[in-house]
Amino acid sequence: MKFAEKLKKLRISNEMLQENLAELLNVSRSAIAKWENANGMPDLDNLKMIASIFDVTIDSLIRDEEDIETTEEGFCFKIAGAGVGVGLVLGFLFPDFGVNNMGAWGLGLGIIGYIIGYVIIQIKNK
Repeated sequence: MKFAEKLKKLRISNEMLQENLAELLNVSRSAIAKWENANGMPDLDNLKMIASIFDVTIDSLIRDEEDIETTEEGFCFKIAGAGVGVGLVLGFLFPDFGVNNMGAWGLGLGIIGYIIGYVIIQIKNK
């Protein structure tokens, strides 16, 4: 898959209009359209920003391969976010389950989620 296809796929899957992405990158909408139609490539600074916005690696954006790799840190934060959400729900549903503070449950499970995400990445990279 070429960069143009990947950019469009990422933008659409994140429910973002060309105008929105253009605003984030401080470029024109026509620049985004040009990149998505394979009539040009963004400069290195814009590639870095695109990778950051969509939480992917620059390498996976520019390689002509199918996969789009997410950044490892983003993966950990997604797992941690899920842990926080579960913790808040548990804290709300079971206030007498030891700690009756939703924030404590959210923080605790968020930290555990981040650690689990980190361990998964370490195992995957071996």
